[in-house]
Amino acid sequence: MLPVFSHLWRQKRNLLMLVKGDFSQNYLSSYLGFAWAIIGPVISLTVMSLVFQFGLKVSAVNQSGLSFVAWLACGLVPWYYFSDGVQSGASAVVSYGFLVRKASFRISYLPGIRLCALAVIHLALMCLLLGIILYFGIFPSLHWLQWFYYFPLMFLFLLGLAWVTSAITIFIPDITNFLGVVLNLGFWATPIIWNSTMLPQKYRWLFAANPAYYIVQGYRNTFVEPLWFWQRPLLDHAFFFGWLALVLCAGAVTFKKLRPHFADVI
Repeated sequence: MLPVFSHLWRQKRNLLMLVKGDFSQNYLSSYLGFAWAIIGPVISLTVMSLVFQFGLKVSAVNQSGLSFVAWLACGLVPWYYFSDGVQSGASAVVSYGFLVRKASFRISYLPGIRLCALAVIHLALMCLLLGIILYFGIFPSLHWLQWFYYFPLMFLFLLGLAWVTSAITIFIPDITNFLGVVLNLGFWATPIIWNSTMLPQKYRWLFAANPAYYIVQGYRNTFVEPLWFWQRPLLDHAFFFGWLALVLCAGAVTFKKLRPHFADVI
């Protein structure tokens, strides 16, 4: 592990240049550039808020009067990074085919570079989220520090998953389409626009088995429904860290086994 961190430190300048290049290529190549990455989520949040508040007459989430808009935003912001990370991570190696043939470059860094570029958008959306919850009278607290717990865990999960999908995508391009379908189903299966209390308690394990739920609910426990992560049910932690260990191990093994064949296919 120490040699990996040492190599990362020595290559920090090159890696930062690649992150900047990836961000520029994806978000600064059009007239509005970076704004497009913000406009989409803002429009989605606005439309959903209008539909639920004026169409379905939902103004508060619980008896404490928690604003539905603030609650919804806390679910959408991490989901956007999660879904974008899954899809973009799968194409990380294919997008940098010219680096695959360079023996001196560790191509296992490519998924991480893509996720770091997406993190810039996530930070911008986090600023928007903080503005929303402050507008609705939710003021800073120590619970906000939990973001430094949940975001790194989400990053590591996406990194492990990206190692698997980016390696397989080179040989089976249809993986990206499959992931799109899974994410579409995952959006509705994750309590993002609906509350998990709507289902009976006996089905709670279904939420715990969903890694996206751990992150989404974690963001809500951080900003709008204060709860320390160690106070969450043990089942939530068991399932998520089980998934995390699985994807990291599977990702490392899959990437290592398929890497020698990348140059022959790309």
